[in-house]
Amino acid sequence: MSGHPKPIMLHWVDKLTEDLIAHWPDKKEFHCNCGISVSGRQHVGRLRGEIVLTNAVVEELKRKGVSATHYLILYTSDPWKGKEAQLNAFSDPKDAEKYINWRLVDVPDPTGKHSSWIDYYWKDFGNPLPKFGKDIKIIRTHEFYQTEEMKKTIVALIQQKEKVRGILNKYRAENPFPENWIPFNPICDNCHRIGTTKALEVDLKTFKVRYSCSECEDEGWSDMKLGKLTWRLEWLAIWYTLNIHFEPYGKDHATPGGSRDSCIEVLETVLEHPGPYGFWNEWVGYSEGRTDFGDMTSSGFIGFTPTTWLQYAESHVLRYLYLKPPPKRRIVLGLDKLPSYIAEYDKAQRIYHNIEPFDDPSELQTILRSYEIAHFNKVPEYIGFQLDYNQAIILGQLVEEGEKGTEKAIIKLIATGILETKPSPEVRAHIHFRLNLARKWIKDCAPPHLQINIPSEIPKEIIKNIDPETRKIVLALAKTLETTSWTQEEIKKCMIELKTKFKLSRKQMAIFFGILYQIFLGTSRGPRFAPFIAALEQEWVIGRLTQIK
Repeated sequence: MSGHPKPIMLHWVDKLTEDLIAHWPDKKEFHCNCGISVSGRQHVGRLRGEIVLTNAVVEELKRKGVSATHYLILYTSDPWKGKEAQLNAFSDPKDAEKYINWRLVDVPDPTGKHSSWIDYYWKDFGNPLPKFGKDIKIIRTHEFYQTEEMKKTIVALIQQKEKVRGILNKYRAENPFPENWIPFNPICDNCHRIGTTKALEVDLKTFKVRYSCSECEDEGWSDMKLGKLTWRLEWLAIWYTLNIHFEPYGKDHATPGGSRDSCIEVLETVLEHPGPYGFWNEWVGYSEGRTDFGDMTSSGFIGFTPTTWLQYAESHVLRYLYLKPPPKRRIVLGLDKLPSYIAEYDKAQRIYHNIEPFDDPSELQTILRSYEIAHFNKVPEYIGFQLDYNQAIILGQLVEEGEKGTEKAIIKLIATGILETKPSPEVRAHIHFRLNLARKWIKDCAPPHLQINIPSEIPKEIIKNIDPETRKIVLALAKTLETTSWTQEEIKKCMIELKTKFKLSRKQMAIFFGILYQIFLGTSRGPRFAPFIAALEQEWVIGRLTQIK
C-alpha cells in the first residue's frame, strides 16, 4: 500500500487471523476446513465462506510464517433428496424418482456425459476453483470413509454411542434418540439407498452393519465403508480425523445451543479433542432485476456457477466483492448488475494505485487491503489503462470480434481521447479481453436497452411524432456537434449547454434523451448517451440528426 497512510484498523481477514492464532497460541501448523454438498448447481455463493474467506485466512497464516492447509470436503455420501429442481434436471423426472435416497455419488449424470451426478455438477465449480482459491485439498466423503483413519474415528464414536446419545439428547427436547440408537446410516445392498435404512447392529471387527430398509424391506449386513455417520457425527468426525483448527460456517449453524454447539460438546467430551475455532458468515442471495429470489441454493438450482461468472468477468472482481464488506453482511448478486460490480473493482484499482483520491480513511484501508487480498497479496503492476466495462459493452457491439475488431476499438478509443497513445501489448491484451467479456455479457445477460441495433433509417413514425420545438433542439444539437471535439467529455458539455440554452427541465431533458435514442436506435432507451455517441462516427451522427428536417 505504498503511498497510502498506515492502517488505522485491521481488515476483518487480518483480525480473524490474529484471533485464530491467539486461540491456538502454540500452533505452528493449522488445518482449515470447509464443506459443501454437491446436491445440484454449485453456485458462486459457496465461494464466499468456503473458499474466499477460508483461503484468505490460510494465506495470511502463511504470510505470518506458519504452515496452513485448506481442506474442502465434498459430502458425496449424502442421500439425493429428489427435490423438484433435482428431478427436473433429468429428461424424465418421473423416472428419476428411482434415484431418491441414493448416495449422491451413485446418482447418474442427467446428461449422460459424465460418470455421475457429482462429476457433472462439480465441474463448473471445481475446474475454475484455482482462480478463486489457492492450493485447496479436496476430499470426497465416499472416499474418506474408505480410509483407516476415518474407520478408527467411527469405531471410537460407536463404542461410546450411549455417551454420544446422552449429549445430543440435551439439544433435542423433542424427538430424542432412543436407547440402542446407532448413529450410522448404512447403505442397502438391495436397492442401494442410504436415506431409508436403519442400523440395527454393528460388528466393529468386520466393520459391518446390520440394517433394515423401509423402501425395499430388505434386511442384511452391509459394509460400513459404503455408509456414513449421521450428519452431526460426520461433521465432528471430520474435524477429529483431519485435526481441524478453523472452520467457517453458515448462519444456520450459528444459533447458540444449535447443531455446532452439540458437535463441539461430543468432540470435546467423547473424543477428548478440542473443537475448531469457528466464524459464521452470511449467505449470498440471487437477484434478477429488482427481484430478490432469496439465498442461492444448490439443490434448488438457484444462482449461477463460477464458470458462468468467468464468462463475463475476472475472478478477482468477485473475490474483491466478497472481501470488502463484513462477512456477516448479506450480499445479493445478479448477472444483470455485473457492470456495476466491475466498476467497483476498477475504482478500487485506481485508488490503490493513487490514480483516484479517496477521502474516508477508514473505508480507504478496507478498500486497499481487500484489493490486496483479492490478488492473493501479490498485486500486479498497473498497466496504465482501464477499459471501462460500460465502454466495452458499447464498443463490443460496434466492432467485429477478433484482432481486427480490437484494432478498430483501439482506433476509436484514441480518436475519442479515452486512450492517449498506442497501447502496450499488456494494454492491448486487456482491451481485447474486456471486449470479449462484454460481448458475451451483452449476448446472455444484458437488459434490452443496452443492446445496440441501429436501424438503417429513422422510422418514419418517429420523425412524424417529433414536435416542432423538439425538432428545433435536435437540429441545434446537430449544428453544435459539427464543431465539437469528438470526445465523451465534450459531448457531455454540449448537452449541458443545450439544456441551459433552451431552459430544459430535468423532466424535459429526459424526454429529449428518449427522442434521441429513438432517432439512433428506434427505442426510447439506450446505453449512456455520450459514450455511445462518441463511439460512432461524428459525420454519421450529425447526418442522422439532420434527417428529421
